[in-house]
Amino acid sequence: MRPPATDKPTGVRILNALKQQVPPELWSPWFDGVTFVEERREIVVEVPNMLHSTFIQQRFSSVVKDIVVEVLGDDGHEKQIQYRVTTATVNEVSHSKPGHNDGRIPLNQSLTFDAFVTGPSNQLAHAAALAVADNPGGSYNPFFLHGSVGLGKTHLLQAVAHRLRSGGVSNVVTISCASFTNDFISALSSQKIDEFRSRYRNAGALLIDDIQFLCDKEATQEEFFHTFNEIYNQERQIFLTSDAAPSQIMGLSQRLVSRFRLGLVVQMDPPDLETRMAIIQRKAEARGISIPLDVVEVMAQRVRDNIRELEGAVLRVESMVRHENHPITIDSVTRTLDELLGDSSTRIDLRKIEELVCEEFVVTTSQLHSARRTRSIVLPRQVCMYLGRRFTNCSLGEIGQYFGGRDHSTVLHSIEKIRNGLPLDAGLRRSTEVIEEQLRRS
Repeated sequence: MRPPATDKPTGVRILNALKQQVPPELWSPWFDGVTFVEERREIVVEVPNMLHSTFIQQRFSSVVKDIVVEVLGDDGHEKQIQYRVTTATVNEVSHSKPGHNDGRIPLNQSLTFDAFVTGPSNQLAHAAALAVADNPGGSYNPFFLHGSVGLGKTHLLQAVAHRLRSGGVSNVVTISCASFTNDFISALSSQKIDEFRSRYRNAGALLIDDIQFLCDKEATQEEFFHTFNEIYNQERQIFLTSDAAPSQIMGLSQRLVSRFRLGLVVQMDPPDLETRMAIIQRKAEARGISIPLDVVEVMAQRVRDNIRELEGAVLRVESMVRHENHPITIDSVTRTLDELLGDSSTRIDLRKIEELVCEEFVVTTSQLHSARRTRSIVLPRQVCMYLGRRFTNCSLGEIGQYFGGRDHSTVLHSIEKIRNGLPLDAGLRRSTEVIEEQLRRS
């Protein structure tokens, strides 16, 4: 049930409510210039740059979600929270003609193969993407790249798009799945479905980011199925990215799952320490700052499984140097990262979380690590993973390995399951809050 309407727009009400929850000393530097926009199925948080996006998501994502539910009532549970940088970035929609929005992702000139840092976790993805770019429609078609957020999937998608265009492939369509869906809905409502089909089915190559957003959209899946077949049968390249493997995307038709597995499916894993250090050094050089190797290692230890967060950390260090006139030392960078990511001295280990969850849910550690999938075991295991992500520096892969050798996509699914279930399940929320309070006291 939605609360009674007021004269104030939804975004203003969210912002006003949020201001009551954010410490005053953090409001001005981090929330001035931030706006909230209600769209049909989303609340879009518009931020001035990636640093703000990283900080707000790290420190206030659960607060934002709670306030959206408070302001919108039951409708708030259905809203996805999306972050959008308001300056020109990879995720914004471009306009190819005045007054016409074709939903295509504008190519970022810095997202090329030369700028991509490779390591053991992404070597296969990088090599396969290169093969796709050099032999479109021939090497691996479709190419399906999946992994957790912030690992470089969009970077490789854009690198392929750059290479295809420079190689003479005409009409390379690079688009987000959300834009494809919105474009389809718009075409239906305006009775321009023939134009829509011509635009996509005549693509020289079709590259779609975040294809998992096709889930539960039956009409859009039907349309995409025929679009896929048309392009595939003409031996033109299809490149899809997702946060999960085809078979793990809930609400996706089996015939699309089958199509997505026709070519090569590659998983990207979080980068190892050496790769993270190389990424930090590359991004620091691009920003014109020099970070000592021991400081680079400290930064790489703090940010384990999200390359975007590494970039946010570099930007914050740059700000510390250029605007606050602080030297780059281990102590100064540690304090800066504590502000951005949370105080490292208060981080908890997985064993402590496991101990408290076992006590609250009356299960044993061996049950949590087992392959059993009864609800009485699965739920506390998912709570462990959810709290592990919130209260430790462990990567998704490390959390999954600890709890029975599960992969990072299983951990990601567990985290989302608990995050989405907390507002709806009073018992789950109460148990989780009890454990969180004990963790904070420890």
